[in-house]
This record gives sequence, structure tokens and C-alpha cells, in this order.
Amino acid sequence: MSYLRRLKGFIEKDYFDFERPDINLYNFHPQLRILLIVNGIFFNNRNSRIRLIWPGGSILLCMLAVCLESMFIYHGLTTKDYSFATECFCCFVLLGTMPVVSLSVLKNKDNILDLIENMNENFIYIRRLESKYRNSFLEGQLIIWKFYNAWLIFCCIVCGTFFMFPVFVLMYQSLFPSLDEDTTRPLVFPIWLPKLDGYSTPIYEIFLILEINYCLIFLQTFCVYIYTLFHILLHFYYILHMIKFDLEAIFDDINESVALLPHRDTRRIEVQKILNGRMKRIVTWHISVFKAVEAVSSIYGPPLAYQVMFTSIAICLIAIQITQKLENGILDIRFTMLGVAACLQMWIPCYLGTLLRNKAFGVGEACWNSGWHQTPLGRMIRQDIIIVLLRAQQPVTIKFPGLQSIQLETFSSIMTTSYSYFNMLRQYS
Repeated sequence: MSYLRRLKGFIEKDYFDFERPDINLYNFHPQLRILLIVNGIFFNNRNSRIRLIWPGGSILLCMLAVCLESMFIYHGLTTKDYSFATECFCCFVLLGTMPVVSLSVLKNKDNILDLIENMNENFIYIRRLESKYRNSFLEGQLIIWKFYNAWLIFCCIVCGTFFMFPVFVLMYQSLFPSLDEDTTRPLVFPIWLPKLDGYSTPIYEIFLILEINYCLIFLQTFCVYIYTLFHILLHFYYILHMIKFDLEAIFDDINESVALLPHRDTRRIEVQKILNGRMKRIVTWHISVFKAVEAVSSIYGPPLAYQVMFTSIAICLIAIQITQKLENGILDIRFTMLGVAACLQMWIPCYLGTLLRNKAFGVGEACWNSGWHQTPLGRMIRQDIIIVLLRAQQPVTIKFPGLQSIQLETFSSIMTTSYSYFNMLRQYS
């Protein structure tokens, strides 16, 4: 029980000092820089060529896997082994995502570093504000930390299920050998080689090591990619929340009668400076949100476009694979978990995209409800308020050429298409 309490305390950051004066993005989220290293993002020696070794090797291995899976798919179709072809096509789609993510991140290295540094500056600035801002923002950061741990655990379970399967089967075959059983040694994914037995030594050992490496690459790619995406989006979701706080208190502690004084009156000039300073912070934060979403679109647009294009097909084929096994009285736990992961990795950005869009529209509502049109003080910042109102009407969404907006409507469309494909293939099977 003590270990469970420690784990719970770690996840809830019970041992973290929320009042420490040097708190920032990097010491509150130490995992951010660590995880980005595996994608070739170094924060100190940014242009070091060493950073390319791991992602470069991963990309080459994945390209090799994509070529092999293409050959396996062709073999399955020509021999009418559609179950084999279906499983290989699922692997083809999943493995094809990894080079897209890695290349997109490497290409936009500077954008990522600038974006993370901007997030750190926001973190440091807000932690110095009054408790209403600070506490709300840190609560949001704690939620991001909990989501990260949940996502990491889930990804580890899914990948662990895949590469531990052949290990357990090999242990069983070694401990309980029987001539009546099919003692073909298992692999993580099925293979076929022309004129060669892929399950004989040393070919089997080579492919087993390769496939376990692919599971680890898949873990690192999707765990880091989805985590970084939802961390950035949630961070700026809470920045929008700070803007709403500012708008609600924009006229607090200011005497309305000052607005009726002559323009050159010193008291009016002082109030004008205060209001301009408050509007400046609102506008700066608001613009930073638009810039951040634009940066996310350029960085993660290609992998998101790939996901939208192929996720419906992948989910459909995974569902067919599970259904075929169920008809034989077997529950394929690996593909069931893979199906859940395939849905989640598309649902998370779509849900956050909708959440961010609605929060951004809420800024416009908060701006109107601030009462600027009901107080004489509103005349002093009328133009600024109108500009923020107009800006808030623009949807804050991830956009990329050939990619529809990443929202829950997109996820619904993907799932509907996947279900249609599933019904069509089931009718003709």
C-alpha cells in the first residue's frame, strides 16, 4: 500500500512545492525536455548532429518495415489470405505514421523550441501574479501532468502487450513442450519471406528483435507526439482562461467619474494608462494563442493529415481482425487494445481542438459581458475592445492544406466512415 500511496503522491505532485519562487515550465514538467530529446530536439546544443542519430535510425527502420509490410500485403492478397493481409495493412498504416511524425518534428525544430520557450515565459509571468491567476493556472498545469501520466501508462500497456506476447509464448513452449501442439515460434507481427522460412533460426531471432524495436519506436513516437500536442493545446487553453479573468476585472478599482474629466486631466491620464496596460496584456495573450495554434498547425499538420486520411481505414481493419477472431471463439486482446489506442490517438486532438475553439469563442463573450458598453470607462478603450471582439470571432483551430479542422466533428466523420467500410467489407467477406 505504501508504494500505491507514493505513486498517487507522485501523480498528484504532493511532494512538489507549489510556492517555490523559481517554479517554471521545465521544473514543473521535467518530462517535456526529456521526451523531446528522443525526437531530436536538444535544448542546450540545439544544432548538435548527435540529436539526429536516434530519430534517423528510427526513420530508416520504419521505412524498411513499410517496404516489408507492402510485400506481405501483396502476398496475402495474391494467396487470398485476407486475414494476413489485413493485419499487415494495419501494421503498414501504423508504421507509416512514425517517419511522418519524426520528419515533421525535425523540420520544425526551431518552431518547437520557440513555442516551448514562449510557454515557459507565460509560466514564469503568471506564477508572479495574484493568487487567483496563479492558483487557477497551476491547477491546470497539474491536470496536464496527470494526463501525461495516464497517457504514458496506457501507451506502455498497449506496447507491452504486443512485445510481451511472443516472450510469454516462448516461455510456455520451453517449459511445457508437447508434440501434439503447434510449436511454431510466435512473432509480434506475422511475416512471409519468399523461398525462406521466416520462423527458422537465425531469421526468426532477427525479426523478433526488429519487431520489438518497432514496438519501442511506436511507443516513443505516439507517446511523445500526442503528449506534446495536448500539452501545448491545454497550456494555451489555460492562457485563454487567464484572458477571461482579465476581462472580468478590467474595470475593477477604477472610479467611473474619471471618464468624464477633460482629456488632459492628470487623473484621467493615469486611468488611461492603467486601462491600456490591462488591454495590452489581454491582447498580447490573445495574439500568443493564435500564433501558438498556427505553429502547432505547421509542426503537426502533416502527421494529423496522415491520421485523418488513414485512421478510418485502420480502425475498420482492426475491427475486422477482432471480429474474425471472435467468430472463432478467440478474443484478440492485442488488437482490441490497439483499436482503443487508434481511436484515442485521433479523439484526443479532435476533442482538444473543439475545447480550444469553444474557449476562444468564450473570450468574445467575456469581452462583451465585461460591461464596457454600460460604463463611461468603456469609451476610453472602445477601439481596443472592438478589435478583441472581432478577433475573437475567428475560430482558433488547427489548419493544414488538405486537412479539415481538427474538431470532434472530424472524429465523428472518421468513425462514421470507418463503420461504413466495416459493414461493406463484412458483406463481401
